[in-house]
Amino acid sequence: MSRPRFLAALLLSVLAPLSAAQDEMRILMQRSSEPPDAGEFFVFVGEYVDYQPLKIDCDNCWVFDTWHTARYRVAEWIHGVPPGPELTFDVAEHSVIVPFGHSRYALAFVERHGDELALVKYQQVPVYPTADGSFASCGPLWGDRDSTTQPQEINGPALRDIEFSPQLVVDDAGRLSEYGRNNAYDPRWHEVIGNEVLCRRGVPVAELVPAIVRETDVLSAALPELAGPDQ
Repeated sequence: MSRPRFLAALLLSVLAPLSAAQDEMRILMQRSSEPPDAGEFFVFVGEYVDYQPLKIDCDNCWVFDTWHTARYRVAEWIHGVPPGPELTFDVAEHSVIVPFGHSRYALAFVERHGDELALVKYQQVPVYPTADGSFASCGPLWGDRDSTTQPQEINGPALRDIEFSPQLVVDDAGRLSEYGRNNAYDPRWHEVIGNEVLCRRGVPVAELVPAIVRETDVLSAALPELAGPDQ
């Protein structure tokens, strides 16, 4: 499949009339595959190699997502037949807290159609090396916070004590006020020692994968063997 046709298959076109006197504008965004038309899936922890903007030419269009081309080196392979030591794939994101390319390591779910690969939309988690040779998140997989004064509600797998290697320093507490030292970082998975804010708890990759698969329709249909036991 050619790259233009591949991108067209990933894009959902929505007609949005501007006015009676104007042409209709098309809104382009990545759609999620439905189980019947899903491709082949790869699951792996990748290490950043390159991340570049991907330009999509479309007349009279509003491109809803931010598109990039990512190249990541395989750090830990989890599912599928590796196509090589590095993977190059397209990434479409919209209003995410931690953009994919900001993380040195990330757990990624990638879908292949023909020779073209794309990140399953939003299905990536920043992860960090651990002393046992694997990776884990810092803090919970999901969380909800209604206000800045209320503790975050933890959703997803339970937090576990993690020995990150090297130790995971997430901030310099020397820049914080006393109030900030006590409130900026959740003590359920952070610890302040001197001027270092350290991450101490998170979720291992082995537990992140089934949680994400169970919560994503196309992944749960395509990868039931990764979903683990019902929770």
